Amino acid sequence: MVVPLHLVPKKNSGSRFCGDYRTPNARTFSDKYPVPHTRNFSHRLAGGNNFSKIDFVRVYHQIPVHPDDIQKTALTTPFGLFELPFMSFGLRNAPEHSKISWMKSLKT
Repeated sequence: MVVPLHLVPKKNSGSRFCGDYRTPNARTFSDKYPVPHTRNFSHRLAGGNNFSKIDFVRVYHQIPVHPDDIQKTALTTPFGLFELPFMSFGLRNAPEHSKISWMKSLKT
């Protein structure tokens, strides 16, 4: 299934690309992954020495899509067909997968 790509104007200047994932999202079963409670999460920070900052916007674009599912990210443009090898905004389960990814990275 191929989704159309739209060029949407930004508030200040310029424009951004936006894939219309409504059709494939309607056919996708939603994954549920709870956000950890602050109490359960913050106790693990006690005694820590090194801390870093996580950019949750960029997290999406760093999570690889399974090779069998790359075809599901296909976008069509006037310049051709493009498939995304990394997670993209707009996919139904992208938020859940990004939460799972960063929670796994914090458990190490």
